[in-house]
Amino acid sequence: MSAATIGIRIGGEAGQGVILAGVILAEAAAAQGSHVAQSARYGAAVRGGECTADMVVSSEPIDFPHVEEPDHLVVLSQETYDRLAPAQRPGTLVIYDPFFVTARDLAGVRQVRLAATDTAIRELGSAQGANLIVLGALAELTGAIREESIVAALDRNMSRKHRQANLKAIALGREMARAAGADA
Repeated sequence: MSAATIGIRIGGEAGQGVILAGVILAEAAAAQGSHVAQSARYGAAVRGGECTADMVVSSEPIDFPHVEEPDHLVVLSQETYDRLAPAQRPGTLVIYDPFFVTARDLAGVRQVRLAATDTAIRELGSAQGANLIVLGALAELTGAIREESIVAALDRNMSRKHRQANLKAIALGREMARAAGADA
């Protein structure tokens, strides 16, 4: 991918909000004027099957709409980590949730530990906000998507009933990413 184009892949298990996170991220990037291609892959299981959401975000027209080698990989399950993380090229940012993933050394790959699920349970009372914590962290770590664009996309795709909790999740993710970036 060119310097003006980034590939993002979020992977985990069905039921973790991976696909919704991809949709929100893609809408947020498009609202900023970026060219975006978003796709999802998931198994037939409602919960427990592996799924991924891919986004190509570019300042230029996109000629190939699929992510082959992501610049940023988020993994929310051990199966996904074991399958995808070791195959990443040097320089890839791998964000993993230690609630589900035990990371190992990967040569040349920058790994960031993001305790999204633990934080969602502790701060929001449910693991359901972990995907939004991830979005806040991605916005902070990549600089590719502005927070206000994520919030607008969130408002278009989620119930306003939980808006304050959703906004808190995004803010927590940004805060955690700043701390993780300093540690990495």
